[in-house]
Amino acid sequence: MKKIVVLAIVALMSAGAYANAPSVTEKVLKAFRETFSDAQNVSWHEANDQYSVRFFQSDVRYIVYYNKNGRITASMRFYDPSLLPMNILSEIKRTYPDKKAFGVTEITSGDNTAYFIKVEDSKHWHTIKADAYGNSEIYETLRKQK
Repeated sequence: MKKIVVLAIVALMSAGAYANAPSVTEKVLKAFRETFSDAQNVSWHEANDQYSVRFFQSDVRYIVYYNKNGRITASMRFYDPSLLPMNILSEIKRTYPDKKAFGVTEITSGDNTAYFIKVEDSKHWHTIKADAYGNSEIYETLRKQK
């Protein structure tokens, strides 16, 4: 029963994927469709002369920002660490062998991309910030409660 409810919700969200996008310009919609042809659960928003679109594609959650001309200005992706570029994944495993990775937030703006990798050990959760070359540092640490 639970699966049927979940499938029904997903179907309704998919059916209305573009229903909430009437103010999105045709340039932006065309650019989006060309780049993300398999997007699901699409949700558009408009603010400050730009559009943002949230969706899923291939087990990755996206937030993509477009200007009025249909150009991507920034993006965020949320995914499993196994999808990291190989150089970054191997460097994280080498540098932090005692920590288990469980999530990634990738932020791109212009030519810059930063990876925020969530890892844990027995006492802490850490966020490791890495660049495209695999350079990394501990960005944040939270202590687990006992």
